[in-house]
Amino acid sequence: MYSHELRKACANVLSEGRARLSLSMGIVSHIKNDTYEVVAIDADIPVFVPGEVFPLNDTYCREVYEKGTTVALTELAGVPGLQKHPLYEGLPLEAYISTPIFKNEAVWGTFNFSCMKLKHEKFTDEDISYIEALAKLLSATLVNEA
Repeated sequence: MYSHELRKACANVLSEGRARLSLSMGIVSHIKNDTYEVVAIDADIPVFVPGEVFPLNDTYCREVYEKGTTVALTELAGVPGLQKHPLYEGLPLEAYISTPIFKNEAVWGTFNFSCMKLKHEKFTDEDISYIEALAKLLSATLVNEA
């Protein structure tokens, strides 16, 4: 179970981030033992619920977790959208931006925003800096989490 402080911080950054980026879904995840857990979600249409778990390999966040760096996609192989992504068939995202959340200098989870509609503009350096700053805020709340 996650603390009230973390759940409140997640709700705030997800709502703020979705509004700023104009994307339909935001998720905070915790990743442990190759398992991806939805900690919090803010979405137009709730596709997932907090507490839901998936194999990490079945998520778009796998690369973010493994490399410990931000990933921002609005096209693959020069084609708008993410239809060439191997996970597209199961979850047809067209835009995706995610950054790691760190705890004790290790990746604890991810903070991501996505949309099932095409995003015609690429994510900017400002967009990336913005979600990285929000992820640092979430990292600060993890001090007391188990």
